[in-house]
Amino acid sequence: MALDYDYMSATTRSKFMPQVADNIYEQSSLFKMFEIDGRIKTYLDGGLDVTEGLEYAKQTAGGTYAKWDTLDNTPPDNLTRATYTWGNFYAPISISGDDEDMNMGEEQVVNLLQTRTKGAEKKIRDDLSTEMYSGTGGKGFVGLSTLIGAGTAGAIDGSVETWWASGVDNASYTESQLIDPTDTTAYFKRLFQKGARNASHLGEDINLIVMPELVWDIFESLVEDDTTFNKGTSGRIASVANAGFSKLWWRDVPIIKDKYCPAGEVYMLNTNYLFLRTHRVTNFKFDPFKSVANQRGRHAHIFHKTTLTTTGRRMHYKFTGFPTS
Repeated sequence: MALDYDYMSATTRSKFMPQVADNIYEQSSLFKMFEIDGRIKTYLDGGLDVTEGLEYAKQTAGGTYAKWDTLDNTPPDNLTRATYTWGNFYAPISISGDDEDMNMGEEQVVNLLQTRTKGAEKKIRDDLSTEMYSGTGGKGFVGLSTLIGAGTAGAIDGSVETWWASGVDNASYTESQLIDPTDTTAYFKRLFQKGARNASHLGEDINLIVMPELVWDIFESLVEDDTTFNKGTSGRIASVANAGFSKLWWRDVPIIKDKYCPAGEVYMLNTNYLFLRTHRVTNFKFDPFKSVANQRGRHAHIFHKTTLTTTGRRMHYKFTGFPTS
């Protein structure tokens, strides 16, 4: 009996697609932190681009007054918009003619669909996780490596509009420097302090530190007995603690490792100024099975349209020269 592809499409859509987004976000430490902080948002406007409103200077009107003083009602001219392009991602769910021949029973079909859907899910997760750091635009979106810097992001040139530039430390540091408390400039606690100062604006501070596994291992071995790096007291502690990822703490800021974080790079982020925008229609959208010309088999697809945005580049800081081996 030939496979019923309408049934297979309906089964995939109802049994497996509802878990795809959760599975992708739950298995990435960075995505999970975005989820905890409510930074994964559906962009309702659709359109070719995503725009974010920016406030690039403080309002000057306002202050104290007495009785019949003349009030300063000068409208602020401190708003502009950043523009971000969508990233388009896909993964096929493929069933070959041989698959059809070997999976005729209902249970076999369901197991096959689960396996192939899981493979497509992992592919999209890997692509999205890589893009979160290394994306440069084009068919994808701009990732943190470019977003946090002084060049162009959101169609605004940070080298010209200096209020739109992140702090970046490009110096190289060795493991021996990072773990030496007598080093007045390169000891990692002092580097954290410098980065946090540079990213502190408008009375707000960083709330997340992300690093690659190698750098994490250096820090973990150094601070395993330092209680200031093993606990936090902020309101996020329960959610972070239950996320299932290894974490340390510094000034109540969770420090997480991410295998997708580029070697040598450490990010100090304020997630209040970061968004992962998802398209309101093409949001892990399932496209049913269809036959393919000149092939004995059929393909379904998962499509996802998303982009990473920031509404304040200077609220983040980046190191690029931590050890890589």
